[in-house]
Formats: sequence, structure tokens, C-alpha cells
Amino acid sequence: MGTTTDIGDAPTARKRDKRRAILDAAAPVFGEAGYERASVDAIAGAAGVSKPTVYSYFGGKEQLFRETMADVARQVNEVSYRHVIALDLHPDRFRTGLHELGVALTRCQRDGCAASLSRLVLAESRRDPAVFEEVRRAGFGPIREALAGRLARLGNAGLLDIDDADVAAQHFIALTQSQLPELTAGGSAEADEDLVASAVALGVDAFLRAYAPAR
Repeated sequence: MGTTTDIGDAPTARKRDKRRAILDAAAPVFGEAGYERASVDAIAGAAGVSKPTVYSYFGGKEQLFRETMADVARQVNEVSYRHVIALDLHPDRFRTGLHELGVALTRCQRDGCAASLSRLVLAESRRDPAVFEEVRRAGFGPIREALAGRLARLGNAGLLDIDDADVAAQHFIALTQSQLPELTAGGSAEADEDLVASAVALGVDAFLRAYAPAR
């Protein structure tokens, strides 16, 4: 029985491997050349497959670009997700935990791959708005949902006054990252860590004041 299953699974595994190879090859090609100048021939060559194989898996260059950007977003945001899940919810430590989380999330956003992804998505989203939506759903959505869950627990414990945890998560991200574009010249320059930490601290403090429970 085990042998039969293994044989039956082999074609599926090969398909997954080819799809993975194409996505892995497409990310640097799109990142370096941008959508317009990137060629399917170059991606196929880098993946070690034929051009028709790329089309058979993704239908065309545009869909390949969307799925590649979503795939990169999932990968670069895995670290951010782990930081959110690790948020300390203890009554004596959650404020410090929120400050540490804010700094960690900005650090993840300033990672080279994440910064390149953000610039590319912003550059191409006007041409194809679906690109931004794919990236938001695949990469940013899970982080915001996880953060909303942690904030909801703080609300349930009476430590914060939260009516809508999803909105609160959006506010936390917006407040702690609002100065990043200015501090990093739109993601094109390294930021001073002390300035980033100060900006995050101001954002977290504003968040805590806005969501402080009534006394």
C-alpha cells in the first residue's frame, strides 16, 4: 500500500518542485528588472524549465508576477508573524512588549528583501491593483489578524479598551510605522536605529493613550 501511495504522489511532488523552482527564480528577476523588463525566458532559464512550462503553471507573466510577489510577502513576513505571536500579554509586561513588538516589526519592514518588495509593489500597483491586494492578503493580512487576536486578549483582560480588534491592529501598525518613509527616504536608505526606536515609542505611547481603559 505504501509503495502505491508513493508512486501516486510522485507526479504531484514533481509539480510542486517545478512550481517552487519557478517562483524562486522569478523573485530575483522581477526584483532586479521590474515587471516590464523581466522576461519569461530569463525566469524559465533560471528555473531550469521551458518557457511553455512557466505558462502551463501560471498562465502568463502577469499572474506569475502576482503570485511571486505574494509568495515573497509570505516569506519575508514570517518573522513578523512570529514576533506578533510572541507578544507578552502579562499585565505587568504588555506595555514593554508592545514597544518591543513595534521595533521588531519596523526592523522586519526595513529588511532588504522586504524593502525591495514594498518598492516593487508600490511601483506596479498602479498598473495592476491586484498586485497590492495579493500581497496584502498573503503577507500582511495574517500579521494583522494575529495582532488583532493578541490585542483582543488584552481587551478581554481589561488592559486595553478595544471595541474592534482589527481596527486597533491597523492603528498600532500605522502609528508605529508612520515615520518610516521619512526616516528611510522611502525605503531607499538605512535608518538610524535610535531615531526609529524613538519614532516607534511615540507611536506605541499614542496607541496606549488612545486605547487606555476608562478609569
